[in-house]
Amino acid sequence: MSLRSLTGRFFRLLGRILDALRVFFGRLFFLLFLIVLLSLLFSGPARVQVPEDGLVILDPKGAIVEQPGLLDPQSLLLGSAEVTATPLRDVLDTLEHAATDPRIRGVVLDLTELTAVAPAVLETLGAALERYRESGKSLIAHGDYYSQAQYFLASWADTVYLHPMGQLMLPGYGGSQLYFASLLEKLGINVHIFRVGTHKAAVEPFSLDGMSDLSRANMQQLVDELWARYLNQVAANRGITPEALRSYANDYPAHLLAVGGDTARVALEHGLVDELVSQPQFRARLSALAGAAGGNPRTISYQDFLLASHFPQLPAASEVGVIVAEGTIDMGEQPRGAIGADSLVALIRDARRDERIKAVVLRVDSPGGSALASELIRQELEQLQESGKPLVVSMGGTAASGGYWISAMADEIWASPATVTGSIGIFGLVPTVEEGLGKLGVRADGVSTTPLTRADPLTGMSEAMATVLQASVEDGYRRFLQLVSDGRNLSIEQVDAVAQGQIWSGSQALAFGLVDNLGELDDAITAAARLAVLDNYEWRYIEKPLTPGEQFTQELIRNFGMTTLGEAPWLQGLMRSGVQQTLQSVSTLARFNDPRDLYSACEFCGFLGQDSR
Repeated sequence: MSLRSLTGRFFRLLGRILDALRVFFGRLFFLLFLIVLLSLLFSGPARVQVPEDGLVILDPKGAIVEQPGLLDPQSLLLGSAEVTATPLRDVLDTLEHAATDPRIRGVVLDLTELTAVAPAVLETLGAALERYRESGKSLIAHGDYYSQAQYFLASWADTVYLHPMGQLMLPGYGGSQLYFASLLEKLGINVHIFRVGTHKAAVEPFSLDGMSDLSRANMQQLVDELWARYLNQVAANRGITPEALRSYANDYPAHLLAVGGDTARVALEHGLVDELVSQPQFRARLSALAGAAGGNPRTISYQDFLLASHFPQLPAASEVGVIVAEGTIDMGEQPRGAIGADSLVALIRDARRDERIKAVVLRVDSPGGSALASELIRQELEQLQESGKPLVVSMGGTAASGGYWISAMADEIWASPATVTGSIGIFGLVPTVEEGLGKLGVRADGVSTTPLTRADPLTGMSEAMATVLQASVEDGYRRFLQLVSDGRNLSIEQVDAVAQGQIWSGSQALAFGLVDNLGELDDAITAAARLAVLDNYEWRYIEKPLTPGEQFTQELIRNFGMTTLGEAPWLQGLMRSGVQQTLQSVSTLARFNDPRDLYSACEFCGFLGQDSR
């Protein structure tokens, strides 16, 4: 036997051994993965006991949303996504159950980790707090500090506590937007804009160095109205005048100097809080209200309380289906937290084919997006109506541009008084880089058979392509006006007068005929049942279930510390600055995927969903 054959046999044997080990460890890893996955999916929570005469700790975290989106590890590491979010329905259900549960003595609002909340959502929560207060049970708020949104909710409490070194500042509504026109010019990037509507401000960051006068006037009237609603409600809750509260906000520096810079004392002296207490003192207050044998207060988290209060229900013969349309409207399949035309159309089709579903409520919280995606969704909603099932739209924090497009033809539209809606307009936005490449000594050249062959970002915007895009924008705007006219029973002239890209509050939209009623999701569900002539019915969400892989990824992110970098204070501070705005603006361009480059989106609607600290 030769040395070569022995060597060959040795390495072939070694190869078989390595292959066997690879297969063994691969299967072992898969088995461990499967065990972890099954344990995460099917392990039941421990039985929860609601304490007698206890307190529910209501401590929502992150943004209050209609439907939490999927946590994306890349976005979290960049600090560009909410690590946590709280479903609005969970907070509403907590207050409703706490008001009627005889074991519960009161609710404690801990709002420290509450961040972004739209004004309309604040008012929805405020109405729920008011209904809870009618039960006569205690409602207590405590904070080491209060942001503006946090304090709006805390103002409903019987007693509002603040830490002796805390702060309560009311900066008002508004915000700043970055503008890139000069930067784009220096980089040699030409952004070609095609628009209809005098107020379509979504394109302004790429064409101007500041807000236009028309956009400024439109935005100013909106924030002024929402700010007046905020001041009036908080003043009524605290038993002070709106003028006194406005003075506190406008003259805060002078008021602060008058008390030697003591930020907690200035809030106390102006009647915004009732007492300054430390954390140990606050726990002593809770123990006095609902103390256990060991001296600690009898409390339960709102998540555990909901778990203990939930009783599975069998499907009813007649149901109202609720479909959530939250986020930017894009083409194709999109995860939760965004609206994909294919994703949402599939849910609407499921509702149409489900015999138990007799009516549908579309809960819209969207600033718009792709015009074609919006139309695909609207067409599917039209088929739902043609099948004989009523469609009612319930507007959340925002239902503007494409968000209004998919709403306009509903049988009834309900909005919160503070909903941001309207923004009826269309635009196209196409960047080209021929000048920037030219500065680098790069030229594009080629051959073509028609004037449109070489219409691409490398060669600039030809007159032919510009004509095509502008004509498409004008046609899209006419279609938008027509569907609003048909859906709202208004003349084209009436719609055009309140369109042109202008944005309105829900109460203004009601006056213009753009919505039918002011109310919340529950009101819209009742209206849908009325239109379907239902006496005995239940309602349920219609949503796409998470895949096992998505569930596993979400549990890993939440439970195994994958959000650590995204939560780093230095990164959060950086991302809350202009860096995040820049990344978001760039990502907006990258996300646009309408095949005709036509969009109906509200750029400035995001101002009102951000909390100020």
